[in-house]
Amino acid sequence: MGSKRVILFLLLLAFWLTVSDSVDAQHLIIGAILSLVTVSFWHVLNKRLSKTPILGELLLLCLCFVMIIGYIIQANISIAKTLLFSKPHVSPMVMEMETGIQSNWGRVLLAACITITPGTITVDINPDTGRLVVHVLTRENAVDLLHWRMIDKIRDLETYRQN
Repeated sequence: MGSKRVILFLLLLAFWLTVSDSVDAQHLIIGAILSLVTVSFWHVLNKRLSKTPILGELLLLCLCFVMIIGYIIQANISIAKTLLFSKPHVSPMVMEMETGIQSNWGRVLLAACITITPGTITVDINPDTGRLVVHVLTRENAVDLLHWRMIDKIRDLETYRQN
């Protein structure tokens, strides 16, 4: 296994263990298997993996990882307040958003980040325009999503991948 695949495997396994309910043998084995399968499929299907990532790209990817963990924690607290105290009031809505992200992998990454953040779920991605259809729990979630810093970071990652 090449060093790039080992790094990707370790990052995926670390993410798995971060979002898992507990760290025991079962979660470690399942996480290792899923990470290994994901790395194998990605290597076979994605020719871009052969491009050596530069340090700035790796640092930005780590920043995105830390940011999404922070957003998940913030969203959990916000959803708990909304459900327990009805502040802000639950007002579910479906919104369409234009992100300016050009690559398919960038759109999928953003959609996954939106979906794993509580209170939001990506319903559809238009492959032609790149617009995302997102279900949000409150109007505040919708406003926050329109100005989400993660969108800018994914655009920055796209810039690194293009160069």
